Order: sequence, then C-alpha cells, then structure tokens
Amino acid sequence: MWWAVGRKSAGDSRPVPNRSKFFRVSDAPATAAGQEILVVDGDEQVVKGLDRLLTRVGLTVTGTGDHGRARDQILNKYFAVALLDVDTPTPGGGLELLQFARDKAPLMSVIMMTNRRSFDTAVKSFRGGAIDVVLKEPEVVPYLRERVLDAATELRSTIDRTALLEEISESHEDFLLKMREMSKTITDMEDRILGRAKTGERAAISSDPVDVLVADDDPEAVARFQRVLPEREGWHFFAAFTGGEALDHVAQQRPHIVIVKEHLPDLPGTMVVKSVKSGTPDAITLLYAPPVRKGETGFVRMLDGSRVINLVPSYSAPEQLVSAMNEIREALQQQAKERRYLQAFRQRNFEFLQRYNAIKQRVAAQLEQSKKERR
Repeated sequence: MWWAVGRKSAGDSRPVPNRSKFFRVSDAPATAAGQEILVVDGDEQVVKGLDRLLTRVGLTVTGTGDHGRARDQILNKYFAVALLDVDTPTPGGGLELLQFARDKAPLMSVIMMTNRRSFDTAVKSFRGGAIDVVLKEPEVVPYLRERVLDAATELRSTIDRTALLEEISESHEDFLLKMREMSKTITDMEDRILGRAKTGERAAISSDPVDVLVADDDPEAVARFQRVLPEREGWHFFAAFTGGEALDHVAQQRPHIVIVKEHLPDLPGTMVVKSVKSGTPDAITLLYAPPVRKGETGFVRMLDGSRVINLVPSYSAPEQLVSAMNEIREALQQQAKERRYLQAFRQRNFEFLQRYNAIKQRVAAQLEQSKKERR
C-alpha cells in the first residue's frame, strides 16, 4: 500500500517534489502486452514519464491533464487501468474523476497518485473504488509499475476466463443439440424397421388416433362432427352434455382436443375452456357457437392462454372445421413425435445426461462468479 514505501514521519503532510529520476527504471517483461492505460495528471512531465515507463513493458498509454478529455476517453475507449492524480485539476479533483470512472467503466481498475501523505485522501480514494493509492516518490516506481501490470493482467485473465466459460457453455449446448439430432435419425430408422417387420402395428405417428371431446347439450352435435371427421381416419369422438360432465371426462381421459359450446346448461363455455387449460395445458381447446337459426352463422375460436385465434369467423357447418382440425392434428402429431424423440434420447444417454448436467451447473456457477468479479 502507499504507506509501505518511502515513508516519512506520520505527521508530515508536506508535498513531495517530483523528480525526473522517479521514472528511471530498467525495462521489465511485458506481462500484459497491448493493454491500454489512461494517465491523468496536470504535470506534463509526470504524464511523459509514466508513458515511457509503461510503454517499456508493452502497455499502451493515453495521457492527458484535462478532465474533460479524460471523461471523453473513459466513455469512448476501453482502458484496463487508469492512473489518476488526486489533485488534478484542483486539490481533490481527482476523486471526482474516480467516481465518474467507477460509474462509467466499472471493469477499469483505478490507481490514485498523490504528492501528499494524507490518510483522509487515502480513505476517500479506497472508498471511491480505487484499488491503490501511491505516492509520487522514486522509491515507489517499481511498485507502481508492478501494480499496473498486475491489475492489467488480472483483468485480462478475468475477461479471458469469462469468454472461455461462455464458449464452453455454448459448445456444450451445440453438442447436445447435435446429439439430439442424431438420436432423431436413429429413432426414425427404428420406426421404419418396426413398421416393415411387424404387420398390423403402426410404424408412423401419423396414424395415431386423436381423441376429441365435444361439450354440447345437443345430442346430435357429435354425430355431425363424426360425419366429416370419421373414425376410420383416426378421429375418436366423445360427448359431454354439460360443463361439469366435460371437466370430469377431461380429468379422467385427457383428450387431445376439447370442443366446447359457448353456452352450456350449467357453465359458461369460456369457464369450461379455462378449467380445461388449467388442468390439462397440452389439450387443444376450441370454443364454438353453432348457428341458432337457418341463415345465421356462429364462430369457432381457439383459446390458447391469453391468445384468441378465430379459426372459423363465420361458422355454419362442421365441414368448415375439417381443414383446421387436420392442421391441429398435424401439430399434435409433431408434438408427440418430439416427445418420443426426447424420451428415446434420454433413455439412450441417461448416464451421459447426468454428467452433462453436473458439468453444466459447474460451468454456470463459475461463469456467474467470473462475471461478478468483472463487475
């Protein structure tokens, strides 16, 4: 720390004059080559001396004695370390620039420089976020140089480690996705082999039946739907004549699609739909209003959370639903296929996935820690 070198008597607060030999040191190895350092000091000789000192060890220096230019540099350039004179441009003025630097460039390490041995100045500097406070004395030069190099190297190491962890995390995700794609291919091959080897068994998901519950107090409602969506094509219809009956059926049978009439004897259709989605979120829910009189039209809407999709804005006959129902069926089949892919992948790679998740959690924890250190 600043009081550990070149110490005078405890009560001595007199300025220490700058001397040119303050900067006469031998070259040091470049351990943070290429990092940029900002030097802010009203004494031009100090700026030039620090430029020579730090350039020798592979650092790039930007120097100024103007606070306005210093602020502009902090806002528009990246610096690993800033060396700020406590008394530039006025006594204590460097502390204001320190606060600005910590607010606008939190990754940048700040070292305060001073001619005065003042405990109060040191305390304010450390509280303001400076990593060190050094005296402008010849004996301090080697320490200052090493302090700058250490800070620049430490920041580069932190940034490099963070970047590496982020790359590892992304690579792990890419690797897992590629494995899942390979697993899909294997599953599809198994389906085709199974379909050729075992007659009478379904080899493709496209032939899986779709269970449809129709909640309508009209006894003929299900029959009308069955005429256009027959069982031989995989449509299995079930009837419920009240909202309560529909909810009981959903809880026990979990149909794929639930078609609910807008007005039921006991419950509003919207309430039934919301209850179905709450208990069986995977179910496709349709709210429909059949035409009341000849020549009138109703509607068919799909309710998905807060979204309302008008499937048939002017509904008059079940034939209008065929196209939409087939699209819904395809979507359900794709979802079922994806679930089978995932299930097969987990079964084939159970032990690997356990190890993968453990490593992923460790990488995520290290990445979070690294980001905290950068902040």
